[in-house]
Amino acid sequence: MPDTEIVIIQSLLRGANEFVSGRCIAEKLGISRVAVWARLEKLKEAGFIFEAVRHKGYRLIEEPPELYGPLLRAYLGLHECEVNILCFPEIDSTNSEAERQIADGRKTPFAVLSSCQRRGRGRQGRRWHSPEEGNLYLSLAFQPQMSPRDMQLFTLWMGVRLCRYLKEFCGLPLSLKWPNDLVLDGKKVGGILTEARIDSDSTRDLIFGFGLNVNGRCEDWPESIARGATSLANVKGERIPINPLAARLIKIALNAYEDFCRGFALEEFMTLWERFDFLKGKNVRARGKKGAICGVAEGIAEDGALRLRTEDGNMETLWAGEVSLGTAETFVPEIA
Repeated sequence: MPDTEIVIIQSLLRGANEFVSGRCIAEKLGISRVAVWARLEKLKEAGFIFEAVRHKGYRLIEEPPELYGPLLRAYLGLHECEVNILCFPEIDSTNSEAERQIADGRKTPFAVLSSCQRRGRGRQGRRWHSPEEGNLYLSLAFQPQMSPRDMQLFTLWMGVRLCRYLKEFCGLPLSLKWPNDLVLDGKKVGGILTEARIDSDSTRDLIFGFGLNVNGRCEDWPESIARGATSLANVKGERIPINPLAARLIKIALNAYEDFCRGFALEEFMTLWERFDFLKGKNVRARGKKGAICGVAEGIAEDGALRLRTEDGNMETLWAGEVSLGTAETFVPEIA
C-alpha cells in the first residue's frame, strides 16, 4: 500500500493552485474521505496550510518552512528520483551519519539531510559552522569502486554541476572558489566535503557532503562568520522553499555522480569551470606545506590542480590538500 501521507501531498502538489477533490484522493488511496480529512489535519500540525471549499476540495496554500521527510519524498517522486533518504531535524553531522549507515550495511546510494548540525566538519579538519535553522546539510553515500586519483576531479565536477543548477534555480550569480566553496556576492554561501575510504587502490565508500546557506539570517550569525558568508535568501531578498530545492539538489547530484562514473567528460567540465571560476584573474595567496605563495589564479589544470602565476612569472600548480586560499580583493574565511 502506498504511503498515505506522501500520496496526499503529491496529489496536492500536482494540483498546483487548483483544488483537488477529497473523493479523488480517497479513491486513489482506497480510504474514506473522512480518513483523508484526518490526514490533512495531521499535516496541518506539521506546518502545511490548506484551503478547503465544499464541493471543490482542497488546495495547498503553504508548505512547512523547514525540511519535512514526507514532503521531500513527495517532491522526489514527482521528479522520478528513487533514492532512500534519511531526514533529521538535528544531527551531529550528515557525513558522520552516512558513515554510520554504511557501517550498518545500508544499501547505497542514499541521502542524509538535516536542518541543523551540531558537529559539522569541513576540509582539513576545520569546524563547519552550522546555523540552527534555515539551511540545508546534505550527504550522499556511494560505493563506486572509483580510482583514488579521480577524487579531486569528482569534487570539482559535483561542485560545478550544483553551482550551475543553483544559478538557474535562484537567478543569482553564484560561482565556485577552488576547491570546495560556493560564493555569492564575494561571500561564502555553501561548501563541499568529499570523504572516502580507500582499499587496495580503490575508493570503496564515498560520501559527498554539501552544506548550503539557504534561508539563514545573516544578522543572527557570529560577526566573524557574517563578514565572509551570506545566504541565498539574504541576496535574493525572499525566503526560498527548502524542500523542493533539496529534492532537486539530490537529483542533480545523483545525475552528476552517474555521469562521472559512466565516463568523465573533461571538455564539458573545463567549460563549466571556466564559467563559474571565482578565483580566475584574482590575486591569490596560498598557505601550504611549502610555505606561502602569492600570484594570479589562471584556472585549473586537467587534473584539478589550481594554476597560479607567481610574481616571477612561474606557473605553480596547487592541490586542495596542500593549501588554504584567500584573495586580495575578497578573503573568504573557511567555515566549511
